[in-house]
Amino acid sequence: MSINAYPVIDIKMGKVSFKLYRDGTLADFLDNEIQLYCRIHDGTGMIDIPVKILKKVLQQSVKFNLYEQTMKRLKLDIESAKTSKDEVVTYYCF
Repeated sequence: MSINAYPVIDIKMGKVSFKLYRDGTLADFLDNEIQLYCRIHDGTGMIDIPVKILKKVLQQSVKFNLYEQTMKRLKLDIESAKTSKDEVVTYYCF
């Protein structure tokens, strides 16, 4: 079975959804759930976060002490994924 390699033509980034250093409790939660830091440091900086994990984050927003803007961005990210029928949101962390 062959594996094909395709060039990446375009990567478009949206606005910042969250900041790893500012939103430390959120980043720690994501690290426990999906090994966030390993994925960032061992790969390209692009990570997929399942929508179900992002929904958990919003349900526990008080625990994570999230900024209102962060919650708004995460809600938009979830809605965008639903519209595209994706089960994950891809983030580029740098």
